[in-house]
Amino acid sequence: MKINISLGRIIQAVSILVVQGLTLLLLQRFLPGLQVDSLLTGMLAAVGFTLAQAIFWLVFINFFSWLPVILYPIFTFLLTGLAVMFVFGDLIPGVAIDSLSTALWITVTLSVVNAILGAVLSLDEDASFDRNVTARMVKKKGKQIKSDQPGFIFFEIDGLGEALLRRAVAEGHMPFLKSWLDEGKYTITGWETDFTSQTGAMQTGILMGNNWNVPAYRWWDRAQQRIVMSGDPRDAQMIERTLSTGRGLLSDGGASRGNMFSGDATESILTMSTVMDSKHERGPGFYFYLFSPYILARLISRFIIEVVKEWVQAWQQKRRKDKYRVKSRGPFYAFLRGFMGPLMQDLATFMVISDMLRGVPAVYALYAGYDDLAHFAGMTSPEVFEALYDVDRYLARLHRAAQSAPRPYHIVLLSDHGQTLGLTFQNAYGVSLENLVDGLMKGSGDVYAAQGTDETWEKINVVLTQSINEDTRTARMLRSMLKNKTDAGMVQAHGQEEDNEKARKSKVVVMGSGSAGLIYFTGKEQRQTLEEISEAYPDLLVGLVQHPGVGFILVKSSQNGSTVLGKNGFYFLDDDRVEGTNPLATYGPNAARHLKRETSFDNCPDILVNTVYDPQTQEMCGFEDQVSHHGGLGGPQNYAFVAHPVTLPAGPDPIVTAEGLYRVLRGWRDQAQGG
Repeated sequence: MKINISLGRIIQAVSILVVQGLTLLLLQRFLPGLQVDSLLTGMLAAVGFTLAQAIFWLVFINFFSWLPVILYPIFTFLLTGLAVMFVFGDLIPGVAIDSLSTALWITVTLSVVNAILGAVLSLDEDASFDRNVTARMVKKKGKQIKSDQPGFIFFEIDGLGEALLRRAVAEGHMPFLKSWLDEGKYTITGWETDFTSQTGAMQTGILMGNNWNVPAYRWWDRAQQRIVMSGDPRDAQMIERTLSTGRGLLSDGGASRGNMFSGDATESILTMSTVMDSKHERGPGFYFYLFSPYILARLISRFIIEVVKEWVQAWQQKRRKDKYRVKSRGPFYAFLRGFMGPLMQDLATFMVISDMLRGVPAVYALYAGYDDLAHFAGMTSPEVFEALYDVDRYLARLHRAAQSAPRPYHIVLLSDHGQTLGLTFQNAYGVSLENLVDGLMKGSGDVYAAQGTDETWEKINVVLTQSINEDTRTARMLRSMLKNKTDAGMVQAHGQEEDNEKARKSKVVVMGSGSAGLIYFTGKEQRQTLEEISEAYPDLLVGLVQHPGVGFILVKSSQNGSTVLGKNGFYFLDDDRVEGTNPLATYGPNAARHLKRETSFDNCPDILVNTVYDPQTQEMCGFEDQVSHHGGLGGPQNYAFVAHPVTLPAGPDPIVTAEGLYRVLRGWRDQAQGG
């Protein structure tokens, strides 16, 4: 048998052994219980460390994987330390260890060094881990489904628009995807979002096939007299129960990993709509991913590197006086960036690989690191292209793992929406939307701004909520630890609940969703008409539509039906009639179609405001404190993509709306699996 080992791999291996040997020589100065005679001895000890890890994996998988998952990290280092003590002390001449505590310090130090070397040398140790550890744990924990029918992996890159994807591929930021495209295996198909171009509405459409009456990410529910938010697990659960037809994209044995909605999945984990349902099947879970010392060290190291990188890059943005920088990109954001990038995306990848190795028929996983970073750094900044390079590596890892799966898999890469670049409304015009509304209402002081919290905190809350809503000893322990942060089974590590009492006491609630502003008159059971608003507040509608930052507003007239008001014209949606200049001319050919659907929702705002879009610069302002944003009409935010095998045709017609994309994706699955 011919063994092909490249010179580069040999140099890398020798370099690693030298660095590890030097590390042990240096470490003995701080650990009196460690003795290493020479660099060569240290290099042999490094080989022994690798052997010790292999011994640990073997022992753990076969004898200790039944333990409560909360003990995995502790048991990881304890067992590896014992293996190190045995290997170093008995098998390698010139190396001596006098205690278990010394062995534990060696384990921690070499694990961290290996993780750093892996990042510096761009080593890909994941394939070995997936083959030697993940696959064995899956066989131990889960039932394997063998089939000739193709399965589907739906890999969502949150917030990546079609144009930016094509640019990233062309500029070499996504080399693995580029290889698929260059070989003719894959093609990119664009699709157009609904009016409310954000994950809450797009994932209900894509995964459930139904996003009716979801007007924004958060909105005022007139019947319940409270704010509903897609990112609140209780609201997400209610939304899915209302919209589900039982034929979601992941029904009939599918798995949801890290999404907002489950798509009627049989298994669901880290998914907002099911996270509070302890009876919902989870699959093997994600905790046993953390039992390898190398994985733990790598996650911690990558987290720290990401934090430091964010501090440096944010400082550089400030130094060059970037006009798009926002206050929310402060020092603390670095920790949230580290959580959304290395931690959550590593866990998502591990869970999907576990699903593939079990033969799950369909899996949908959300990768949100790009979207989160682009909000604060900008959708075309160098750091977001670095993030896309990492995503491309995850994609390559899934492809490799699929080769060992018990069934063939189609991997479909897609996004739920794009983003549009622009200043915040307040930075551009010196006034927030709520202050503008309050001023036009003659400063009544009865305007409440419900802007919500950072979506990253929602992810953190979901992880913690998932952890406590299990019927295990680990969950019971965590419930006790997080008791003061738990309300009705949901953990709130950071304030997420909107102050509905303040909203109810106010006459008006104003919310921002990217370039869309939602204005509700609370205390009213029905949507207020143009005539009623004009009578109560004569300056409000005129003042809004004539503001230089506003492109159009949508209201409902008792005389003319749903009407779009622009500075120099009107669009009467009910009969597709324009008077004067068409206020929707720069917002795309389907703008009226999207607004007709939006205005038909029970909870459509009394006044829907959309900022002005410049088709030359492709920029527009957003109402939230973000550099790049999404949530309304205008520019790249409305144009997402699907990268799919050429053997799965998207059809001759353009894909418009999330429900339209669902029909394509579900059609592929039904055709391949006989649904």
